[in-house]
Amino acid sequence: MLPELSIERVFQRELDNLPLPDEQLWVPATHRRLVVVPVLAVAAVIVVVVAGFVLADAGSAVLSGGLRQTPQPIPTRGVAFLQTVIRNLQFGYNLTIPGEWRQTQMPPGTEPFVRDRPSAIPSLTAPFLLDRHVFTARPAQEWVALTTVNMAPAWDLDVQVWDRQGRTALEWATSFGPCSFDVRNYGTTGCVQTTETIHGTTFVKTTISTFLGPQTTSYYLERGDQMLILRYWIHPNVAPPPGVTTATLEGIVHSIGLV
Repeated sequence: MLPELSIERVFQRELDNLPLPDEQLWVPATHRRLVVVPVLAVAAVIVVVVAGFVLADAGSAVLSGGLRQTPQPIPTRGVAFLQTVIRNLQFGYNLTIPGEWRQTQMPPGTEPFVRDRPSAIPSLTAPFLLDRHVFTARPAQEWVALTTVNMAPAWDLDVQVWDRQGRTALEWATSFGPCSFDVRNYGTTGCVQTTETIHGTTFVKTTISTFLGPQTTSYYLERGDQMLILRYWIHPNVAPPPGVTTATLEGIVHSIGLV
């Protein structure tokens, strides 16, 4: 006996068999917006993150002499101050300088020491200076006007890499730097020689003061066959760039990382 079918069951069966259109065509517009908005928000976050990586990579520029600088925002009490990480890929050191500082090089023909100087004991022999970079907060036109032979301007940081020629950091500090014997004969009132440990590495440090007021501070470090020197000098009659103090220079020196 066939099951009895009511008109309601017939209609229900026919409705169930009808094919449905695509969901986008029959879901109410208000519900579609509720679904689309979170998707757009997630997509926006992805775009921002990807753009951040692209900009960070673009901001990492390789400079002359194997240097790479990477801007980095340093948050301080809710305010982001830009600092730049300098990476010397060839000679294996990193420095962090304030955002308004820049890297420059001494004009051609200027050298920290005169090569094969007859009066030097012991004398330097080739190869001499392997690498040199000066870091400054001064604008280019002011910096050029202040440069002199062999010396970077006051309130700048001078970083040099030499072939150490078998001599220790102490020998370099007393033979080829501002504390050398021939320099001390000309108005120097004191040359203080100490050691200082930075991030677990011990440097030979010299500080000299003169009657006229300038003070030169140098750090020496033996690295295999090389000598790394960081040096700055301050002068009471030379105005520093805005915001630059002795603490600024010491902060850059103490940011050094060795790789």
